[in-house]
Formats: sequence, structure tokens, C-alpha cells
Amino acid sequence: MEIVRVKSAVDWWLRITIWISVPLMLVIMLTVPPDEKMFAYAVGWPTLILILWIYLGTYYELRDDYLYCRSGPFFRKIPYDKIKSLRLHQSVLGSMALSTRRIEIMQHGKGYIRGTTDISPVNREEFLAELARRCVNLEKGTWYD
Repeated sequence: MEIVRVKSAVDWWLRITIWISVPLMLVIMLTVPPDEKMFAYAVGWPTLILILWIYLGTYYELRDDYLYCRSGPFFRKIPYDKIKSLRLHQSVLGSMALSTRRIEIMQHGKGYIRGTTDISPVNREEFLAELARRCVNLEKGTWYD
């Protein structure tokens, strides 16, 4: 099978927050007093890089044997045969998603916190259908809208 890569959907409010906070942080870093510049740069640059890396580098890949999720420096490989359930839902809790409209993925043999991954692909219904097609061990009745 070919690798299918899908970018994360991004909510409008998150886009606005990022595009306001990034230039604002740059202005603040450049205008701090000289004796505080070292601290401002030491905290500001890594923070800016992380924010932009997550914003620009969040995507999901349907690979041969597993779903690969990347959000900046963070990644997760979820084997299709370990996926227990899939569902569409909305949440604002932290995850590998940049939108509140998400797909919740539960894995066999893991607890709720470590075994749940939320993703927010563009065209989530189509992505969910393709993901469900690849998951051989979905429990009956656990793929629902």
C-alpha cells in the first residue's frame, strides 16, 4: 500500500492565537532591556521554534502496518492490529490534534490515558473510513460517528 499523508485540521481560533503570539514574542524578545536579553532569548527562541514546529509539522500517515502521528517533535506509531475503537468526538484537551473536531483512537491492552490518541485530520470522516478499513481488530460496535 502507498503511504497516505494528511495534514492536521487547524481551528480558526488556534490560527489567530499563533499568528498573534509569534510576532508578539519576537517584538518582546527584541525590545527587552539589554541585561535581560540572554534570558529572553534562552526562553523565547526554543518556545517559538516549538510552537511553529507543532503548528507546521502536525500530520498523520497511514502506513502499511501502522498509523504514524507526528506533532512537531512528538510522534506515535499505532499498529492497526492494536486499535480497539475509533470514534468522532470533540475535545479541547491536549493531544496530537490542532482542532477540536477529532478522531479518538483507543488501543488494546492500554489504559485510557496512555491508550488513547486524539488526531484531527482534514476530512476526518474520509480518514476515519480509511483507517477503519485497515484496522482488523476493531471491536464490534466501536466505530461510530
